[in-house]
Amino acid sequence: MPAAVLMTHAAVECAAIIRRELAGKPGRVVAVCGAGNNGGDGYAIVRTLHSHGVDAIALEVARCPTGCDADLMREAARAMGLVYAWDDRQAHFAQVAPIIIIDAIFGTRLSRAPAGAPLDAIHWINAQSAKGCAVYAIDLPSGLDCDRGQPLGAADDAVVAHRTLTMVCAKVGFDCAAAQRYIGIVSEISIGGPPLTQQRPFVE
Repeated sequence: MPAAVLMTHAAVECAAIIRRELAGKPGRVVAVCGAGNNGGDGYAIVRTLHSHGVDAIALEVARCPTGCDADLMREAARAMGLVYAWDDRQAHFAQVAPIIIIDAIFGTRLSRAPAGAPLDAIHWINAQSAKGCAVYAIDLPSGLDCDRGQPLGAADDAVVAHRTLTMVCAKVGFDCAAAQRYIGIVSEISIGGPPLTQQRPFVE
């Protein structure tokens, strides 16, 4: 199945959960988006939330490669006026504070400690969490090793999520004691494929 189709399906499922959590409460949903497919999920979720009347925007921490599946999601959200530069974030919160932050910076392919703007974004998300903002991680908290359940960098260099919306099934590292600080409540999200019990091993 094309990745763009899977992203769209995942976005519908994630947005439905977030809408139930909002339950009409005022405030803004902010997705912090990286350059890969995790960021593509974030853009797609923002677009889906917006289509249901939710005040939702995306902050672009890193630019998607032109023409990739994630970029398709970014362009669709940008065409709707929902994508803003990471450096301009403070201007958007002067009157409307975020009530939910979506962590869509890194996914399962992260293999080294975050640095630069993505690391700044991780620290910013955690600072907003400390102020009472709910944090939803897409697939897994950014900065966390999905197999070991530990940050790839320092202990504070991974997102501490209230809830993790993980695709298809929980990651191996989620069972580790160290992961419990970061993952929060875990919900397994369908991305449009068959149920996990019916899936076959991937053959290249």
